[in-house]
Amino acid sequence: MQQEDDFVFHFGGHAPRRTVRAGEVFTVFTEDCFSGRLTDVNGRPREVAPYPKVNPLTGPIAVDGVVAGDILAIRLIALEPARDWGVATISPDFGLLSGTRVNPNLQQPQDERVWIWTLDADRASLVTPTRSGARLQVPFRPFHGTLGVAPAHGEVRLGVVPGDFGGNLDIPDLGPGATLYIRANVDGGHVYIGDGHYAQGDGEIAGTAIEGAFNTTLSIDRLAPEDGFDWPRLETESHIGVIGCARPVDDAVRIAASGLVRWVARRAKLDLMDAHQLVSQCCKLRIGNLVNPSFSVLCSIPRSALP
Repeated sequence: MQQEDDFVFHFGGHAPRRTVRAGEVFTVFTEDCFSGRLTDVNGRPREVAPYPKVNPLTGPIAVDGVVAGDILAIRLIALEPARDWGVATISPDFGLLSGTRVNPNLQQPQDERVWIWTLDADRASLVTPTRSGARLQVPFRPFHGTLGVAPAHGEVRLGVVPGDFGGNLDIPDLGPGATLYIRANVDGGHVYIGDGHYAQGDGEIAGTAIEGAFNTTLSIDRLAPEDGFDWPRLETESHIGVIGCARPVDDAVRIAASGLVRWVARRAKLDLMDAHQLVSQCCKLRIGNLVNPSFSVLCSIPRSALP
């Protein structure tokens, strides 16, 4: 059984825990955001995982031959639940519908509450009982809420923060089959992964997803540096997109949309205005989260729309 010392709680400032070859397929264990300590509805989230000891990360993982400036292509091959249950919470003064230190109001804080969601036998959905006697059910949709690299300039960032280094993105598209492209800021890249989610709606509005542990199989390829590459790019079988992180949320949208226009122009050999027109007419905007220190947004278009 892995111990807390096997995980870290921030990006940057660590020696590599593991080194892999570019393109090598390997598997890691990632713990849930409460370090596996919140196991029943009577548990106390802020006692078992006091801030900032949340979102434990596996890593950093160095990639042989990578130098600062290279582009990493992190491909998520398979996400296998390490447990048959996940946990979700509502906490006082946290979440989109609560007052916070940076968005205060005069309402009374919400009560703290915990839900244990159980995977059904075929792993198609999760269910949980409620105090009212009803049973809630949602589709199983596995992804990693947190995936990133050591930040630039020797900076160290908490595991709950998203940014141009990746981090706590909370984008539901970051699941099996997805590839995240991200610029290495240090030699070796230093990849961190964690914050497994068994399901989450756009925005993560209550402050948590259905948090769960994974055995994740992935590979990391090394690509040449690219002029104009700035923010993380995401590619799936059906879509390509760019992720922006900022507050307010419209700044995150601008980062994502402008980055996608430039990527489409380069990839499809279009001039910038034609790419702008194409993205404008067929893009989708997905809000990853509205509860972290910065908000995250994915702007994507179908691959089939590319000339």
